[in-house]
Amino acid sequence: MEALWYPGADLEQEFYAWQRHKSKAVNHVLWFAAVAQGDAHTLSPGRLVGLGVDLVELQRVERALGRWGERLIEKLMDPGEAACLPPEGPVRVHAVACAIAGKEAASKAIGTGWSRGVRWRDVVVTLGPPARVQLLARAAEVARRLGSDGSTAVELEERDGLVLGRVALLDRR
Repeated sequence: MEALWYPGADLEQEFYAWQRHKSKAVNHVLWFAAVAQGDAHTLSPGRLVGLGVDLVELQRVERALGRWGERLIEKLMDPGEAACLPPEGPVRVHAVACAIAGKEAASKAIGTGWSRGVRWRDVVVTLGPPARVQLLARAAEVARRLGSDGSTAVELEERDGLVLGRVALLDRR
């Protein structure tokens, strides 16, 4: 899934496209519109530098963990981040899915995805509460070039077997 908003995007056009294709998720798009207008959480107008969204299927994460196990975790996370995960079972699957959704959404918010030297381990997701995203290394460099110090507003939510990650990259204020 592509980011819903990026610098220069027509937010209204993206809203209606999302509404047509994902009618159950209209409330999520309203959050994005509120973020862009400065009405959500502690955001103020002009603070938004980038916005990313990602959906992760819990069953797909469960299958990947069953197949790849700790090798998958080692690819996605450094040892400190991995140590914060629950040890096993459905709670671990949920935590990994949330981390993946947050990492993907953050990579879209900075506009690179997993390219231009940005790696999975450059984005650290703390599940919280509240959920947080920390940008490191190349991800932090890209955020600085966009005018951000790496500050983010993050929401992670599970619904109907999907985890939705939303990350707003904020300016340097």
